[in-house]
Amino acid sequence: MPVTLEDIARALNVSKMTVSRAINNHPEISSETRARILATAQKMKYRPNQFARALMTKQSYLIGIVVPDLMHSYFAEICRGVEAHARPVGYQNLICSTDEEPRKEMDEIEALLSRTDGLIVASALSASDAKFYKRLISDGAKIVLIDRVLDGLRCSAVTTDDVQVGTLATEHLIKLGYRKIGHLRGPDVSTALKRLQGYREAMSKAKLKVLVRDCGFTETDGYAAMQKWIAAGDLPSAIFAGNDPAAIGAMAAANEAGLKVPDDVAFVGAGSIHYGDMLGVPLTTVSWSKAEMGQAAATLLLELIDGKKKNRIIRIEPELIVRRSCGAG
Repeated sequence: MPVTLEDIARALNVSKMTVSRAINNHPEISSETRARILATAQKMKYRPNQFARALMTKQSYLIGIVVPDLMHSYFAEICRGVEAHARPVGYQNLICSTDEEPRKEMDEIEALLSRTDGLIVASALSASDAKFYKRLISDGAKIVLIDRVLDGLRCSAVTTDDVQVGTLATEHLIKLGYRKIGHLRGPDVSTALKRLQGYREAMSKAKLKVLVRDCGFTETDGYAAMQKWIAAGDLPSAIFAGNDPAAIGAMAAANEAGLKVPDDVAFVGAGSIHYGDMLGVPLTTVSWSKAEMGQAAATLLLELIDGKKKNRIIRIEPELIVRRSCGAG
């Protein structure tokens, strides 16, 4: 038999109304009581009747999550973080992947708006396309950006300090004695642009020549960009790639060309995808908590849905993880 509100009320010796109000985040219920009731509901594996709740509250209790990629662990970990925070209070996730395609992203957003109470989005749009989200937000859509921001858009967001990501990676290579350090830059989104900025600032401070190649954020992008760099010659002795998948693809191209990592060329990535430490040459990376990002995004979105707070920005601090690909692990 499914667990009911009466079962939870009986277990805690409180009224059914108190349990209902706690689950529906009623302001008259204290945070301590609400936490105790939600913990018991989760322990008893209570599943709310979504249809009945929607009729009563005029809410769907669905959160839309739109990300560019689910192939690697990075955005999957973020989605799990969202779920860990939202599910105990009765929300479920609808997840869409856009493959870094702006048109597909806009189509998914339009489809989700009428079915969800709010959206968490890692946008593939450039800053020049921010008007799309400006229109939605002005029409009342509840949206939180995650991982990436859109300059000029007033919107709640959860990111890391991507300038610092670029700085940490590049300064680490400089401290190891490398002087010819290249960068495989990502697409025209805030994460890639700010990591490029951090790289440039670190190189300028060390009075070293900037060496940048267009790339992308996938293994295929990194592989193709590295192949072109090898063919063109003038290869750096160390490379900071815009993210881990691009670094992994570039390392594969280097190995295929007979180059040894890190002896011939060293690598640092960003994002710390979960199998980076299990490669033949484990990947040095800059990491931050994806679970914390997801939980923070869910918190911000639920605040917007409840009408409690306005836009906020949360930044999760990055840190360097040293492994063998940089020559120091």
